[in-house]
Amino acid sequence: MGFAARTLVEAYPGPAAIVDRDACVLVANGRWSGDGRPAEGTTLTGAPGGCPAHAQLAGIVRDLTPAAEPAVLTCQCDGAASAVRVAHLESDCGAPRRLITVTAAAAGPDAAGHAKSQFLALLGHEIRTPVTTVVATVDLLRAQPLPQDVREVVDSVHRSVHALKALTDDLLDLARLETGSLTVDHEPVPLRAVLEGIVEPLQQQARRKGILLLAAPAPDLPAMVLGDAGRLRQVLTGVVGNAVKFTESGEVIVTAERDGDDAYVITVSDTGPGIAGPDRERIFAPFVQADSSAARRHEGAGLGLALAARLVAALGGSIDVHSEPGQGSHFAIRLPLEAAPRQPEPAAPLPLTRRRVAVVAPSPRSVLALSWLLTSAGAEPVEARLEDVTRRIPDADTVLWCDDSHDPGAVRRADSVIEALGPTGRALMISTTDPRTGIVRKPGVLTAPLVLSRLVSALNLERTGVRGAPITVPALDGGRVLLAEDNDVNRTVFRRMIQLLGVECDTVADGAAAAEAVLGGTPYDVVLMDLQMPGTDGLEATRRIRAAGSRTPILALTATALHGDRERCLAAGMDGHLSKPITLPELRAALEPYLSAGGDEPEEAAPEPDTGRPDLSKLRDLEDQLEDRALVVTTVNTFLSQLDVRRTALAEALRKQDHDALRATAHTLKSSSALLGADPLAEACAQVERGATAGTSEQELSALVASVENAVAGAVKVMAGYLASDEGGDDAGTR
Repeated sequence: MGFAARTLVEAYPGPAAIVDRDACVLVANGRWSGDGRPAEGTTLTGAPGGCPAHAQLAGIVRDLTPAAEPAVLTCQCDGAASAVRVAHLESDCGAPRRLITVTAAAAGPDAAGHAKSQFLALLGHEIRTPVTTVVATVDLLRAQPLPQDVREVVDSVHRSVHALKALTDDLLDLARLETGSLTVDHEPVPLRAVLEGIVEPLQQQARRKGILLLAAPAPDLPAMVLGDAGRLRQVLTGVVGNAVKFTESGEVIVTAERDGDDAYVITVSDTGPGIAGPDRERIFAPFVQADSSAARRHEGAGLGLALAARLVAALGGSIDVHSEPGQGSHFAIRLPLEAAPRQPEPAAPLPLTRRRVAVVAPSPRSVLALSWLLTSAGAEPVEARLEDVTRRIPDADTVLWCDDSHDPGAVRRADSVIEALGPTGRALMISTTDPRTGIVRKPGVLTAPLVLSRLVSALNLERTGVRGAPITVPALDGGRVLLAEDNDVNRTVFRRMIQLLGVECDTVADGAAAAEAVLGGTPYDVVLMDLQMPGTDGLEATRRIRAAGSRTPILALTATALHGDRERCLAAGMDGHLSKPITLPELRAALEPYLSAGGDEPEEAAPEPDTGRPDLSKLRDLEDQLEDRALVVTTVNTFLSQLDVRRTALAEALRKQDHDALRATAHTLKSSSALLGADPLAEACAQVERGATAGTSEQELSALVASVENAVAGAVKVMAGYLASDEGGDDAGTR
């Protein structure tokens, strides 16, 4: 039988086995052996000592019908009463199967909780195995140039498969919460980036319904708070996703503000159907929906709010709901957050300073969210009505209003706003539907949900990026990888991903072949080793490799989420641990430390223009213009001394998804690089700056930041050479 059957028996905390109708043991877990129980491939017999339960077992297995209730026998073999349970088991191959489990009388709630957690973790493996293939395949597609309409389809698949993975993770976290094994971090969290990261994936769902979806923290909140970013995202994903799902028209607004001196409140309000009193008591229970009838309109596992409530409690907070049928819902999530001790330096001046913007929105909540977004960028928002705007509000140079770009009346309203503003004003519509297929063409049109960077770019008439471009990941410096993976589809896709990174890849289908390949003399830079493979698994293969004296780096590939997986991998001699599904940027990041540029082919280091070499003549020209080589030398030394700080700041901003900090740091490094003639480095920084401003995806930003790193090496090398040269030295002839 396959992995699914073994997953089932391994999940049970006590002895368990699956047998056929002839009482032959097909699959058994490690706890089954002992007390006279037969091994896999042998037949059930009576236990030593003539235990009546064991004597009846084979007969019960043969006679049990699919419709019969499970049979329970009392066994005294080990000196203490235990229950032997025989149940009919459906099989995908048609032959009848029976599941036999043994439960000790002392087993209590802890054992049941452990069983639940273990079973859900193993179930996660069964789900992640096919999901891994889809994630990797979609990543390969996203790395290719695609027509815009095809890219949107691929992006939709990408979001959907990650939603499936998120559902699996939710099940696991629910089990961990109930067994008390969930861990909570306490680290800096970029609150705005978290809020924007929650609403952006819901864009298509919201605009199909014409929902105005907005998220904004209060302008006076610190950029970084101390908390658990991952758990906060899980909470908001459940609550906000639930609000969008059940709201058919109107708006979903997410705000964050202070709640006293030591807490924050994140509020999610919607204009959905509302929740009746009895249902408000049930919605935080797992696997429950307010409408659980067969005719319900919305699918789902009923996990979102249940997990959110338990996670909020684990974070030391509370979640309350105020709702009445027909009046929408209002969720208040209170968390004991506090400002992080180190805050990023604010940009000066703010990009919308001295702009006075009239805000027209359908409700006080949406007016508040838009006003907070504008205030955070330095603008002065003015609440207004559309009829007031068309009569021209004094001193308002910009009008920001919410509308539907598919509504014929919106064309007339846009014309009225533009006419009232005159030639020097700026009109920007926030469309609740897709503006590309709408009929409004005259003013700028953005789609909700808004993120601050896109709003600023639109108001400042900056480009916001082009969809359809490939999601590129920079190639590595070559090398050779061995991939051990038993799933042939995963093997093919992973191999293509590795090759796309510019790395050679050999593949094997089991652990024994992996050990043979590594010990056979072929020099591999790193091995990617699947854990669950037939015959010899990844852990045993690693032990053989290490026992033979090989220190080739080995990274585990696993689709399970069992507690202690990482520890078992390290104990077997592995160097790291990767959880499936794996994206292309994640794979690159895992391989990069083992595939850094080596010295076997020194001639490849010669073409320095490809490594970001600056134009040295600009440094010489700068000397001539300033008539002061010492000043230029000081400037170069200052640039080099600050370079590591800038690179660290870029990496930290990328990790925290803080686009404002990423843009500001890239801008600073771009300016100084251009001054000193490091044009490739300056251009790489400019691309990061443009991407951060345009709200580019995290994968694209990761690739752009990697390009900066690639350009740094050449810049450092040539500047160091400039510092080492004497005045007017050997480079004088190159000017």
